[in-house]
Amino acid sequence: MGNFLLCFHAIMPLLLLMMLGYFLKQIRFIPKAGFDVLDKLCFKIFIPVLLFHNVYTADFSTEFDLKASLFAVAGVIGVFLLVFFLTPKLMKRSNRENATVVHGICHGNKAVLGIPLITNLFGQSGVAVYSIILACVSPVVNSLMVFEHIYFQGDKIKPGRLILNVLKSPFVIGTLSGIACKLLGIQFPAFLQTAITNVKSIASPLSLIALGGSFSFGSIKSMVAPVVNSVLTKCVWIPAVVLGIAVALGFRGLLLASMMVIFCCPSAGATYSFCSGYCGNPRMASQIVVYSTAFSIFSMFLWLFAFLQLGLL
Repeated sequence: MGNFLLCFHAIMPLLLLMMLGYFLKQIRFIPKAGFDVLDKLCFKIFIPVLLFHNVYTADFSTEFDLKASLFAVAGVIGVFLLVFFLTPKLMKRSNRENATVVHGICHGNKAVLGIPLITNLFGQSGVAVYSIILACVSPVVNSLMVFEHIYFQGDKIKPGRLILNVLKSPFVIGTLSGIACKLLGIQFPAFLQTAITNVKSIASPLSLIALGGSFSFGSIKSMVAPVVNSVLTKCVWIPAVVLGIAVALGFRGLLLASMMVIFCCPSAGATYSFCSGYCGNPRMASQIVVYSTAFSIFSMFLWLFAFLQLGLL
């Protein structure tokens, strides 16, 4: 019963905040345009500041785990290559839909859902460890996502353009800025530290409310196969394989929980933006995000409960 309650207390606050956002949209307390602005604020300011703070305040001498970071990066690349090559062969759909499925499976909501979940489980010290792993993974994920859209769009892959698109990502900017300030030993005045801490504190709850407000459960009759396959692959099949390998390699506790979040989290909200701006099907992307998020609440609960029952966390 204790493990069940621990999972419940870790997951339920996230679900309630998303439900609050959805409810506020349904009663039109906040209009869609308001949620669009909130989502933009979270994506471009609040979450980058949160990532900056977590990396800047981390103690790399004790909280950086090379083995975990390398495993996470290798896992992300391995999953991408598998999905990238198999999707066109198995789905047999248009390039736009293939690009959407690949992105929906490979680009997870690692910051918006991951950071508050790790906070609920392990506190601020756990977030520091997770944020460093995330700092290693994020640039790789962004590079792969830009690459796959350019590929399916039929454009020539230009390394310079690829790097520029990655460096323009607010999450990457926040993370790299935190690392740079940390390495350079830059000290901020007390008033600025307080402001950064205040923004950091509201980033996760507002992002979860914005995520809930973005939900729009539409009909998937014409795209049942790609949506269902994306959700199951993202939330069940990939975690089963990757986390099985992680356990076999000896990951336990916080590091195993970090791997669970990285490889179990639902599709990122940016999936819709990528599919709108590059090659993709925005309507399909939005439904993959919505249904994978709804399903992941239960799948992450079950993965977490299973690891606790087995004494791995």
